Amino acid sequence: MTPEALAALVALATEPLGLEERELLARLTRAGVVDPMLALQALRSAGFVREHQRRWGPTPSGHEALREAARLLEQSQDPSPSSPGMDECPSIPWLTQVQTHWVEAVSINYAVDADRLARLLPAPLVPEIHRGTAWVQVLMSSLRDMRPQGVSPLLGVCFYQVSYRAAVRYRNARGEWRRGGYFVRSETNDPVMRHVGNALDEFRFHSFGEANMVMAREGDLLTVAVDPEAAFAGGKLVAVFDTKPRTQPPLGSVWTGLQDLQEPLVECYDALGVSGDFVYVLTIDREPWNARFCSPVELYSEYFEDGPLAPGARLDSVLHLTECAYRWRPLRRERHAPFTGPLER
Repeated sequence: MTPEALAALVALATEPLGLEERELLARLTRAGVVDPMLALQALRSAGFVREHQRRWGPTPSGHEALREAARLLEQSQDPSPSSPGMDECPSIPWLTQVQTHWVEAVSINYAVDADRLARLLPAPLVPEIHRGTAWVQVLMSSLRDMRPQGVSPLLGVCFYQVSYRAAVRYRNARGEWRRGGYFVRSETNDPVMRHVGNALDEFRFHSFGEANMVMAREGDLLTVAVDPEAAFAGGKLVAVFDTKPRTQPPLGSVWTGLQDLQEPLVECYDALGVSGDFVYVLTIDREPWNARFCSPVELYSEYFEDGPLAPGARLDSVLHLTECAYRWRPLRRERHAPFTGPLER
């Protein structure tokens, strides 16, 4: 179906009583269709539209063609399409399909040594290299009204969360590479959310720890602090950020601007977990981050300064964002290819 014919079919499908030919052609002309009569004739020849009492409307096959076009369009825009052989996993739907809202968040971007990061990853995951280095983002966020999809926000849970998301990739059983994020560490201040997240064995995305956490704002200054419980030592984080929006990266960053780091660090929609021969894929559908660079006034991260990625971890940049809704898709999994080494390329 040509774009012009599709435009005509959409115009007719939005009018339950149909459209007179003159009105349909006028609408298509206003929409920029050069030859609207040709589009109408193409739909009629295909059996997708018919005229009844001087009004044109879609036939049943026309409605079906429109649904198929919508499916193909959605599929073409899907940032995380399913691979052949990937299937949805049996789970507890109301626990594994949730929605929430980031009230405010920071992404603290660290360039790290690929060999050190590889030691923290389960096979077959390997570090994804950008600008000659591996990457881990500390995502600290204030979450509002997390709840199963379709449930009232009044029944949602509000809490803080910090996740250390490594940029990784793996090869599936078909030999195709797929990229995503793997959480090498996570904490939350909500004990209920921690136990729920850790109880679902097939997730394997967040092995949640427990911590006292705070995000406090005074004017443009945002203070964040994470103080893990003794059983989850190694993740103290204290920082003050000047959140006045900046479009340019700080001096020393490997990125030339916000657009430059979109695909490598921001447009990462899949959280990955591993169990046996399978890689589990949890995709997040979310609004655009609309993030801006911000400046750290003070910053101490125990994990990067004294932890498994030290020495060699380097702060590259910090992003700040507000008001971002997201929801989880149903959990999927696929078999991975045989693993040949921790730094396979």
